[in-house]
Amino acid sequence: MKILNLGAGNRLIEGAVNHDLYEHRSEIDVAHDLNIFPWPWPDEAFDQIVALSVFEHLDVNLVVTLNECHRLLLPGGTLVLKLPLWSAEQAHDDPTHRWFFTIRSLHQFCPETKRGKQYAFYTPHKWRYVKRPKVNDAKTSFYVSLEVIKGTQEEETTV
Repeated sequence: MKILNLGAGNRLIEGAVNHDLYEHRSEIDVAHDLNIFPWPWPDEAFDQIVALSVFEHLDVNLVVTLNECHRLLLPGGTLVLKLPLWSAEQAHDDPTHRWFFTIRSLHQFCPETKRGKQYAFYTPHKWRYVKRPKVNDAKTSFYVSLEVIKGTQEEETTV
């Protein structure tokens, strides 16, 4: 399985492509600013993307970021996320956080949810929940896993 570990920091994944903004340690394979598109990997290059405590630091919004992850993943590939919970004081303490999320923030991207049906026009790139959002014990963030859906009718008509 080919894994991309975005914003690895000191949480390296053995055998993965470990990315960070800077090559601050020798195990970082790719240094790249994720605010610059396209990201430096080819289409459908990975089975899984891991982004723990990364997306809240980007200047670009979640739609743009998820669309780029969708491009990089193979059909059926998974995206594993940790996102800050909007209501957590700690989430607001970090001056580099630009975005805050609720456990429903990803619903718009998943056609199986009510919001996913209502806001399907946000993006043609769709996802399904593998593991629904689960708030951590400290109630500061949540974990979620999504599976990319490729070849949907919406995608085919807009590409």
